[in-house]
Amino acid sequence: SSLSVTLTVDGKAASTLEGDLYDKEKQQKPQFKKKLTSVRMKRFGPAHFECRLTPIGDPTMVVEWLHDGKPLAAANRLRMVNEFGYCSLDYEVAYARDSGVITCRETQLPEGVTAEEETEKMKPEIVLLPEPVRVLEGDTARFRCRVTGYPPTVQWFHNGQTITSSSVYTFIHERDEYSLVINKVKREFEGEYSCTVSNRFGQSTCTSYLNVQLKEPEREEKAERTKFLPTGKPPEFTKTIESVQLSEGSQAFFRYVVTGDPLPEVQWLKAGFHIQPSGFCVIVNNPDGSGFINIKSVKQEHSGIYTCKASNQYGEASCTAELLVHNPQTRGGEEFQSHRGG
Repeated sequence: SSLSVTLTVDGKAASTLEGDLYDKEKQQKPQFKKKLTSVRMKRFGPAHFECRLTPIGDPTMVVEWLHDGKPLAAANRLRMVNEFGYCSLDYEVAYARDSGVITCRETQLPEGVTAEEETEKMKPEIVLLPEPVRVLEGDTARFRCRVTGYPPTVQWFHNGQTITSSSVYTFIHERDEYSLVINKVKREFEGEYSCTVSNRFGQSTCTSYLNVQLKEPEREEKAERTKFLPTGKPPEFTKTIESVQLSEGSQAFFRYVVTGDPLPEVQWLKAGFHIQPSGFCVIVNNPDGSGFINIKSVKQEHSGIYTCKASNQYGEASCTAELLVHNPQTRGGEEFQSHRGG
């Protein structure tokens, strides 16, 4: 005879036999009750893989996902679930480079060693990275990350300086998730935030950014004050940046020419977030109003909308363009047009 119980996963009911549950005396061998199905989809769309694995509740069982035989690296766009025999892998956004063979692999640890015990001997890893945050001044900002490895020590930093708990900064720990909450955000809180997790086997660090915007009334007051300033000229682009399509490994250039009195200050943004010069990104602003940004050895993750923003006390102007980076083996799509902002 057999006893059935009902399992609900993400709203879907499935029947589970008593024989599917782990028995320490029997120590059943792993079996896939439901296998993976191949997926064909458009680039930048979502993708979902799922399978069912028994015995359920085996403490020595470890499940891994592989791409073309190599373990999948943690990324914000990936979500992996292994709960009560249900294993799934979701791509929030799939790129051309994700094409290949997806494998769900089960391994069993040596007798007497459980998955939890094995985890304790691992260097901590950050498997869910904190997303960049953009908030209005006075609002609350939150950075969240998920960590593996035990026991991790978690530290947060702002522009390289250690953050301590206060009326401004609050730390939250819920199971394997660690959060930094910033209360009543001010402009001086803007910048780079990093999280370092460590134990006696090693450490991992990730970085994100906080962008603080003025509230609308303050913007209006600032605009009102500019009406009474001495006569000058607001920024105007005489040459706007143009969209480009490139293969991975190429160099990207966005060039501009801007006028204004006094000469405007120029800033570069990607998806609304400021770009800072670095080893792979060169920014040049010339005294004659010309300039460019050069992104070296572009990758697909560099794809997106780039904005060149010029401002002085008499106003501001901006222009945008798109960078599309594709795998050399794929064909490029249609051309993109740049747009002039006022």
